[in-house]
Amino acid sequence: MIPYTKPKRDNPLERAFSFTESDLKQNMQGKLSDAQVARLRQEAYQTLYLVIGALAIIGFLALLSFRASAGELMLLLSCLILPAIFAFVFTVGTTEAALSARTVSKVSGLIHLAYGMMPYQPPLPADFKPVQRGVVLGYQAAYRLAIADREFRLDRDQYQALSESHAYYNVFFVPTLNKIVSV
Repeated sequence: MIPYTKPKRDNPLERAFSFTESDLKQNMQGKLSDAQVARLRQEAYQTLYLVIGALAIIGFLALLSFRASAGELMLLLSCLILPAIFAFVFTVGTTEAALSARTVSKVSGLIHLAYGMMPYQPPLPADFKPVQRGVVLGYQAAYRLAIADREFRLDRDQYQALSESHAYYNVFFVPTLNKIVSV
Protein backbone atom coordinates (compact mmCIF):
# COMPACT_ATOMS: atom_id res chain seq x y z
CA MET A 1 0.00 0.00 0.00
CA ILE A 2 1.36 3.41 -1.01
CA PRO A 3 1.32 5.79 1.98
CA TYR A 4 -0.74 8.92 1.49
CA THR A 5 0.91 12.22 2.38
CA LYS A 6 -1.06 15.45 2.47
CA PRO A 7 0.11 17.93 -0.15
CA LYS A 8 -0.11 21.70 0.35
CA ARG A 9 -3.58 23.03 -0.56
CA ASP A 10 -4.15 26.51 -1.95
CA ASN A 11 -7.84 27.18 -1.37
CA PRO A 12 -10.54 26.14 1.13
CA LEU A 13 -12.23 23.69 -1.27
CA GLU A 14 -8.94 21.92 -1.99
CA ARG A 15 -8.25 21.66 1.74
CA ALA A 16 -11.74 20.49 2.68
CA PHE A 17 -12.00 17.83 -0.03
CA SER A 18 -8.29 16.88 0.01
CA PHE A 19 -7.46 17.36 -3.65
CA THR A 20 -4.88 19.29 -5.66
CA GLU A 21 -5.01 21.03 -9.00
CA SER A 22 -3.40 18.00 -10.67
CA ASP A 23 -6.04 15.73 -9.04
CA LEU A 24 -8.75 18.00 -10.45
CA LYS A 25 -7.23 17.87 -13.94
CA GLN A 26 -7.28 14.07 -13.87
CA ASN A 27 -10.85 14.10 -12.51
CA MET A 28 -11.90 16.30 -15.44
CA GLN A 29 -10.64 13.50 -17.68
CA GLY A 30 -12.78 11.00 -15.74
CA LYS A 31 -9.88 9.43 -13.84
CA LEU A 32 -8.82 9.15 -10.22
CA SER A 33 -5.30 10.32 -9.45
CA ASP A 34 -2.81 8.07 -7.63
CA ALA A 35 -2.98 10.38 -4.59
CA GLN A 36 -6.79 10.12 -4.45
CA VAL A 37 -6.63 6.32 -4.70
CA ALA A 38 -4.07 6.26 -1.86
CA ARG A 39 -6.23 8.58 0.28
CA LEU A 40 -9.40 6.53 -0.24
CA ARG A 41 -7.53 3.31 0.57
CA GLN A 42 -6.06 4.89 3.70
CA GLU A 43 -9.54 5.97 4.85
CA ALA A 44 -10.86 2.43 4.31
CA TYR A 45 -8.00 0.86 6.27
CA GLN A 46 -8.40 3.38 9.10
CA THR A 47 -12.05 2.41 9.44
CA LEU A 48 -11.13 -1.28 9.39
CA TYR A 49 -8.45 -0.78 12.07
CA LEU A 50 -10.96 1.03 14.30
CA VAL A 51 -13.47 -1.81 14.01
CA ILE A 52 -10.86 -4.52 14.60
CA GLY A 53 -9.45 -2.57 17.55
CA ALA A 54 -12.90 -2.28 19.11
CA LEU A 55 -13.51 -6.00 18.58
CA ALA A 56 -10.13 -6.85 20.11
CA ILE A 57 -10.91 -4.74 23.19
CA ILE A 58 -14.32 -6.40 23.54
CA GLY A 59 -12.73 -9.84 23.23
CA PHE A 60 -9.99 -9.03 25.73
CA LEU A 61 -12.50 -7.68 28.27
CA ALA A 62 -14.70 -10.73 27.76
CA LEU A 63 -11.76 -13.06 28.40
CA LEU A 64 -10.87 -11.17 31.58
CA SER A 65 -14.40 -11.29 32.90
CA PHE A 66 -14.89 -15.09 32.92
CA ARG A 67 -13.04 -18.38 32.73
CA ALA A 68 -13.75 -19.89 29.33
CA SER A 69 -13.62 -23.53 28.39
CA ALA A 70 -12.15 -24.49 25.01
CA GLY A 71 -15.62 -24.60 23.42
CA GLU A 72 -16.60 -21.24 24.84
CA LEU A 73 -13.31 -19.74 23.68
CA MET A 74 -13.95 -20.97 20.13
CA LEU A 75 -17.45 -19.50 20.23
CA LEU A 76 -16.09 -16.17 21.47
CA LEU A 77 -13.41 -16.12 18.77
CA SER A 78 -15.95 -16.89 16.04
CA CYS A 79 -18.23 -14.14 17.37
CA LEU A 80 -15.32 -11.72 17.00
CA ILE A 81 -13.82 -13.03 13.76
CA LEU A 82 -17.07 -12.91 11.77
CA PRO A 83 -17.66 -9.17 12.38
CA ALA A 84 -13.98 -8.54 11.54
CA ILE A 85 -14.43 -10.34 8.21
CA PHE A 86 -17.59 -8.36 7.48
CA ALA A 87 -15.77 -5.14 8.38
CA PHE A 88 -12.98 -6.06 5.97
CA VAL A 89 -15.42 -6.81 3.15
CA PHE A 90 -17.48 -3.66 3.68
CA THR A 91 -14.53 -1.29 4.09
CA VAL A 92 -11.46 -2.45 2.21
CA GLY A 93 -13.26 -4.82 -0.17
CA THR A 94 -15.87 -2.28 -1.22
CA THR A 95 -13.25 0.45 -1.62
CA GLU A 96 -10.93 -1.76 -3.68
CA ALA A 97 -13.81 -2.81 -5.95
CA ALA A 98 -14.79 0.83 -6.45
CA LEU A 99 -11.21 1.91 -7.13
CA SER A 100 -10.35 -0.90 -9.53
CA ALA A 101 -11.74 1.03 -12.52
CA ARG A 102 -10.04 4.26 -11.33
CA THR A 103 -12.86 6.34 -12.80
CA VAL A 104 -14.88 9.23 -11.46
CA SER A 105 -18.28 10.56 -12.43
CA LYS A 106 -19.28 14.19 -12.67
CA VAL A 107 -22.48 15.96 -11.77
CA SER A 108 -23.02 19.69 -12.33
CA GLY A 109 -25.53 22.18 -11.07
CA LEU A 110 -26.60 24.47 -8.26
CA ILE A 111 -25.62 23.08 -4.86
CA HIS A 112 -28.13 22.76 -2.05
CA LEU A 113 -26.77 22.33 1.49
CA ALA A 114 -28.46 21.06 4.64
CA TYR A 115 -27.54 20.12 8.19
CA GLY A 116 -29.37 17.55 10.26
CA MET A 117 -33.13 17.73 9.91
CA MET A 118 -33.03 21.29 8.59
CA PRO A 119 -34.26 21.86 5.01
CA TYR A 120 -31.88 22.40 2.12
CA GLN A 121 -30.72 25.93 1.36
CA PRO A 122 -31.55 27.09 -1.24
CA PRO A 123 -34.72 24.95 -1.23
CA LEU A 124 -34.75 21.92 -3.48
CA PRO A 125 -36.99 21.85 -6.54
CA ALA A 126 -40.30 20.05 -5.96
CA ASP A 127 -39.38 17.31 -8.44
CA PHE A 128 -36.02 16.44 -6.78
CA LYS A 129 -35.66 12.69 -6.43
CA PRO A 130 -32.12 11.69 -5.38
CA VAL A 131 -30.49 8.50 -6.64
CA GLN A 132 -30.89 6.14 -3.69
CA ARG A 133 -28.00 3.95 -2.54
CA GLY A 134 -29.91 1.88 0.00
CA VAL A 135 -30.69 2.78 3.57
CA VAL A 136 -29.02 5.92 4.91
CA LEU A 137 -29.12 6.31 8.67
CA GLY A 138 -28.21 9.17 10.94
CA TYR A 139 -29.38 12.30 9.11
CA GLN A 140 -29.89 14.02 12.46
CA ALA A 141 -26.23 15.09 12.65
CA ALA A 142 -25.25 14.88 9.00
CA TYR A 143 -24.12 17.63 6.68
CA ARG A 144 -25.59 17.00 3.23
CA LEU A 145 -25.16 18.27 -0.32
CA ALA A 146 -27.76 17.83 -3.07
CA ILE A 147 -26.89 18.57 -6.68
CA ALA A 148 -28.78 17.52 -9.82
CA ASP A 149 -30.10 14.02 -8.94
CA ARG A 150 -27.45 13.19 -6.33
CA GLU A 151 -27.17 13.54 -2.58
CA PHE A 152 -23.86 13.33 -0.69
CA ARG A 153 -22.82 13.37 2.94
CA LEU A 154 -20.21 15.95 3.90
CA ASP A 155 -18.05 16.61 6.91
CA ARG A 156 -18.13 19.97 8.68
CA ASP A 157 -15.10 21.41 6.86
CA GLN A 158 -16.54 20.48 3.46
CA TYR A 159 -19.91 21.98 4.40
CA GLN A 160 -18.32 25.22 5.57
CA ALA A 161 -16.13 25.52 2.45
CA LEU A 162 -19.17 25.10 0.19
CA SER A 163 -21.53 27.24 2.29
CA GLU A 164 -19.51 30.37 1.53
CA SER A 165 -21.40 30.61 -1.77
CA HIS A 166 -24.45 28.79 -3.06
CA ALA A 167 -23.34 28.53 -6.65
CA TYR A 168 -23.03 26.17 -9.58
CA TYR A 169 -20.35 23.53 -9.16
CA ASN A 170 -18.92 20.51 -10.92
CA VAL A 171 -18.74 17.71 -8.39
CA PHE A 172 -16.48 14.73 -9.16
CA PHE A 173 -17.20 11.55 -7.21
CA VAL A 174 -16.60 7.81 -7.06
CA PRO A 175 -20.06 6.45 -7.92
CA THR A 176 -19.88 3.13 -6.07
CA LEU A 177 -18.79 4.80 -2.86
CA ASN A 178 -20.86 7.97 -3.45
CA LYS A 179 -17.75 9.82 -2.24
CA ILE A 180 -16.78 13.28 -3.49
CA VAL A 181 -13.13 13.48 -4.56
CA SER A 182 -13.03 17.04 -5.94
CA VAL A 183 -15.21 20.09 -6.61
